[in-house]
Amino acid sequence: MPADRGSPVSARYRLGLNFSDPRWGLGREAVAASRLWRYGLIAVGSASSLIYPHVPLVSFAALAGITLHRKQAVASVTLIWLANQVYGFVLRDYPLSPIALLWGVTMGLGTFAVVLLASMQPKLSDRGWLGQAAWLGVVMLLGFGIAQSSILFVNQWVGMHGFTTDVLLRLFRRELVWAIALFALYTAFVLNHQRSLRHTLR
Repeated sequence: MPADRGSPVSARYRLGLNFSDPRWGLGREAVAASRLWRYGLIAVGSASSLIYPHVPLVSFAALAGITLHRKQAVASVTLIWLANQVYGFVLRDYPLSPIALLWGVTMGLGTFAVVLLASMQPKLSDRGWLGQAAWLGVVMLLGFGIAQSSILFVNQWVGMHGFTTDVLLRLFRRELVWAIALFALYTAFVLNHQRSLRHTLR
């Protein structure tokens, strides 16, 4: 028998769509366990290689780390990175040179660092939609710095140049656009699960 709507149990489990509502976590956990979201993220990340030679790995790593459990996030980002490498070396004819391989490995290590950072998920990220969005912003700033610093280090080491301030700003804007778009899609997933849970628990 469903609980009376005025009871404490009903009040506890009735789901609102307020973005600052801590019950956002119920929908968030449902999405984290959802194969559709995980495989969708992998598919979009892999397909993005068709749009850009260099996938916005920071954005995908940040979203994976924030929205999935750690093992799933690392596995998902690994597949996206591998798809990008295969696409580059097979279809874009990247040279199988030590420098090209070093670049790929460096991008991979930077991506793994970002996903591990994102998956730390401090208490801030548990405070509803706003907290999760704020943590995404922090991860994007720190993660972009980590990823680009590692690439700049390799560039200096092998004597390559070309990373000007304008280039870095353009790369960051692209990463930011992807992060916002992916988080908007994730928000739609969570709200959909919230609605489903609300109807189930009535």
